[in-house]
Amino acid sequence: MEMIYAVQRYAATRPWARRVGQLYSQAVQAEAVQQEGMALVVRELERAAQVYPAASARIAIEQRLADAYGQFCRHGRVMAHLENGLMQALQHTRLPANMPERLTLPADAFYLHAGEQGGAFVMHLPASNAVALLLVSADFSASGSDWLADTEQSLALLVNYPGELAAPMATVAPEWHALLSTVLGGLAVMTQPKLEMVRGWEEAAPADVVALASHPGCVKSRKKGRSQLLQAGYQEVSYCRMNGVAASAAGYANQGYWRRQAVSDAQGGSRLVWVMPR
Repeated sequence: MEMIYAVQRYAATRPWARRVGQLYSQAVQAEAVQQEGMALVVRELERAAQVYPAASARIAIEQRLADAYGQFCRHGRVMAHLENGLMQALQHTRLPANMPERLTLPADAFYLHAGEQGGAFVMHLPASNAVALLLVSADFSASGSDWLADTEQSLALLVNYPGELAAPMATVAPEWHALLSTVLGGLAVMTQPKLEMVRGWEEAAPADVVALASHPGCVKSRKKGRSQLLQAGYQEVSYCRMNGVAASAAGYANQGYWRRQAVSDAQGGSRLVWVMPR
């Protein structure tokens, strides 16, 4: 079964998605483009409300989604995909008491895919020592649904680092706990030196064009292939994997956990070390 990521479903269903992506990618001043993007969403939803009266009640939700998608586009359209074995290992690992003191993220804004649980737009706010998360459910804008008429499942929250994780977990509804735990675990595992992020394309992308986009000796060929894939709607993916992680969780007898280790560099402090489930 072909996987369609939430970022692709968002781009395919929202009539303003292309324009929002262009605005955020081209603008110099982030605040100005946010205002323009928010105004665009309001205009489109007010038009839609003439047919779908409930559309006007969706303005705040759709503005949050538009901003998250715009930031995703502005910072390179990076999508991190937790491979199944790694995700299952994280699900069998107790959350650390606190977020890492230092984050190691693939971009200041990116989409983190957590398999059948859904995913999250992640936006780093280094001046505030925080990450803004916008969680979306696995069935977000699924085929056959009417996103204007149906209730779209998303959740926005701010997580401080190295803040305690009990606080955000306590504030969200139980149905979000599994996805939030996986996302927070994913952010923690990105700090691990053994984590590999292998850049590639989604599995459904045509092999010949992927080969062109990966041409070892010709920059023009790589640019041409990449452009063709993006124009066709295929998503570039950073696959997150780690040596030593079991392919299946069936054999786990003990939960994994996180421990802190002092850091001896100029910044000092501590870092998280992942003890994998066994």
